[in-house]
Amino acid sequence: MSHRPPNSFSRLKGAPDFKTSKPECLALIIFYLVAGLILLFATFFDREVSSTIMNRSSIVGWFFQNYGTRGPNIVLFVCFQTIAWVTYFARNRGALRWVLTTFFLILAMNQLLLSLNGYFAYTLAVLLNGEVKQVANPGVSQLIWSLLITFGLSIIFYRYIDNRTEEERQYLLRAAVMGIALVFVVSLIIGDLKLHWGRYRPFQMDADMGRFTPWYHPNGSNGHYSFPSGHTTSGWLLLYLPFLLPRSWRTAQKYLVILTVTIAILTALSRVRYGAHWLSDVTAASIIVFSTIFLFSRVLEAHFVEDQPSDGW
Repeated sequence: MSHRPPNSFSRLKGAPDFKTSKPECLALIIFYLVAGLILLFATFFDREVSSTIMNRSSIVGWFFQNYGTRGPNIVLFVCFQTIAWVTYFARNRGALRWVLTTFFLILAMNQLLLSLNGYFAYTLAVLLNGEVKQVANPGVSQLIWSLLITFGLSIIFYRYIDNRTEEERQYLLRAAVMGIALVFVVSLIIGDLKLHWGRYRPFQMDADMGRFTPWYHPNGSNGHYSFPSGHTTSGWLLLYLPFLLPRSWRTAQKYLVILTVTIAILTALSRVRYGAHWLSDVTAASIIVFSTIFLFSRVLEAHFVEDQPSDGW
């Protein structure tokens, strides 16, 4: 069982002294400065960058093309699991807690099923056979694997929530609810921009790139969705995962921030390398998603990595 002093969550309960930390301020300045300069550079040299580095045979580009879209599913899976088990351990809920826990576990399993969908037959065949072969009844197989994996991970989440204090559980519940809202808000913003911008992708260009339009030029709904990058959006959404950790787990928060930012950057670069997006597409998506996560974190009143306490925490 985790033990924290009684006032350990005082800053996260709406206390007026919550503010952006100095390390976060520095990180924000660096991020927006670098992203702004890259976007400015891409405004003039999008075509040249893609012409120089695009490679439709890139293994890294192929990997992220096929496996780089599951950020929203991962965040939602963690959020649903968190809500399910916080609800289970809630007091004085009687039979309702069983209903709610089951409901959110089903929602979590659905996210896992969506993650397996489309990749299951290929990945499983390669792992088992070393070659691509048709898997019999892929829908049934996916459902069975989703049940098994969800069951295994649910045990981990059960123990994770069981070992939290009541204050930690209440924080995690708020973070999980906001994480669900974050995914839908980001999906709405990026989806609408994709729909109305109508930008052609680099690999869809003709020899003289006559279809090219700069990132700031919307073309309307025409069936093309290059701007902004959905895969990059997926990568950056993983940056919300550190907020789904107890605020006392500072080391874990730090390493998870490093890991998720690395994945987001690699995903963005892979999209340019693969010719699926322009440099400005991935930069714009990075700015939008990072900014939205930052705003949500201010409402949640939690830092990406919590400061070491100075009052005896």
